[in-house]
Amino acid sequence: MEYTLAMDDQLLKLFTDFKRGRQGETSSLLIQNLLRMYHPPHITSAAQLKAAGVEDPALLQQLASANLIRQTAEELVALTRYKILLSAEDIHYPAVRISGDSVSNQFVMTLKPGDNRTKAHDWFRALLADAKTVTVADRYLCDETSGRLKPNARKFFQLLPKRALSVFVPRSALPVASEIKQICPSWKVKQDTSTRYSSAHDRYVLIDGQLEIVVTSGIDYLFDTAKECSLLVRSAN
Repeated sequence: MEYTLAMDDQLLKLFTDFKRGRQGETSSLLIQNLLRMYHPPHITSAAQLKAAGVEDPALLQQLASANLIRQTAEELVALTRYKILLSAEDIHYPAVRISGDSVSNQFVMTLKPGDNRTKAHDWFRALLADAKTVTVADRYLCDETSGRLKPNARKFFQLLPKRALSVFVPRSALPVASEIKQICPSWKVKQDTSTRYSSAHDRYVLIDGQLEIVVTSGIDYLFDTAKECSLLVRSAN
């Protein structure tokens, strides 16, 4: 069996109690954060079960058969796919804290060359549907030869809701602000003066300052199937 990750003793006990319907009210937030980061199946050992205070004779027998007997939680990490140890508190590798760590769980859509992009477009429309402000961090929205808005950039802006909306773009895109407004005259197109994406390599779309979408190969490839493109959707906070 291939294991995905390990948990520290505290979370292992919490997870076991949760599966058995024994968790208390004070652990509900921990459970929510744990389940957000959890990918089955996790690994454990007889020694860790004992250290965590988990009693499960049947599981102990299975672990013995798999030679998972004396390993500590940290030693178990090397036997997992993702090489991480979920923790309630620790942030030092191999630990990943289930809340507030630089390693996070996020939704990822991977589009290979030739893949249809319709689902990505539909997802973008849904994410943008209730937006009040949208920041588009892409320095390549303009065609260098014509100085006009790129055709695929125009297609992207057409995914935005056609109603009052503040759209922030890089300074390099200000020359095509009037073209963007032609798509919807109710939009206010302004320069993004924040430094959040000043040294960014990937392209980003920030919705209401709360939800961030990373477009790894550039907005062009949301529509051009010649290259792969990945979307990472995550909290911006």
